Amino acid sequence: MENQATLLVDSGDLFFAPLSGGEPETKSAKAQIIGRAYRSMKAAAINVGDLDLLQGIDFLRKEYAQGLPLISANLLDASRKAPIFPPYVIKEVSGIRVAFLGLLSPDFRSDDTGTAIKKATEDKILIKDPTDAARGTVQKLKGRADVTVLLSDLGLQKDRLLAKSVPGIHFILGGHEGRYIHNPFHEGMTYIAQSSAKNMYVGQLRLILHAPGSPFRAEGEVQRIQEKINQLDSQLQNMQKAKAQSPGQNTENIDRALQEVTRQKNILREELKRAKDSAPGGNRFSYSLEPLEGSHPEDEEVREWMAEAGIDKD
Repeated sequence: MENQATLLVDSGDLFFAPLSGGEPETKSAKAQIIGRAYRSMKAAAINVGDLDLLQGIDFLRKEYAQGLPLISANLLDASRKAPIFPPYVIKEVSGIRVAFLGLLSPDFRSDDTGTAIKKATEDKILIKDPTDAARGTVQKLKGRADVTVLLSDLGLQKDRLLAKSVPGIHFILGGHEGRYIHNPFHEGMTYIAQSSAKNMYVGQLRLILHAPGSPFRAEGEVQRIQEKINQLDSQLQNMQKAKAQSPGQNTENIDRALQEVTRQKNILREELKRAKDSAPGGNRFSYSLEPLEGSHPEDEEVREWMAEAGIDKD
């Protein structure tokens, strides 16, 4: 995008309250400082994750009222059956309309988490099926956004299933399971990235947009796919050599391995063709994960907030 326009977003579990340990007042003070810091950084959108619900829905409503840009397309008020926070936001940067929608999973990561969330939210919430919520929200965004980004607290497998079920999402940025995945991968025309846990890394997605609404391709994708194909070719040669050196022996296992590697190679060849067929001047993106620990100095203003609240560094 022109002028290096930047939007700061979070995929969920921003507050990540622990289930045990620590005084409630200290936990609340930490959460307030995190919210204050994100407001100070002028975050564009923050998805509500299941661990955020441990703070209680009243806390989240208060943070939203103070300017924290919380979103969720499937977190509903139990009495009104309506979204508690906006399902999506649309931000325009350099003339490009970028839509962010948020989703959380109705299946909590453990029974203990589910019990704690139920207690913290006092049965004030309902969580709608994520796929239905995504489908309806993406439909509303048609013609209103040039790029659609899902901030997901669903988990990687559910991200993949949703990408297959709901066309029209360009990127899914997730972090629910704390996975570290260096390069995004795609399901159909949707690219999926995961950004590790507890803000240990910051993911940076850079977009070059020439055809609003059209699919993206990764910078350097052709080279990466070709390198993977070359690696599989080397594996095939080694397996064929091993088979040739075992005359008269049972080579059933080698044959199965050859079939599997050949299958993987054929899939990559199709991906390579798709990447090469992409218009040279089309939409492109690059993605990187940068570790925060030790790479950036601590913010002095935030350190002052922590000192005022009597909080030491975790």
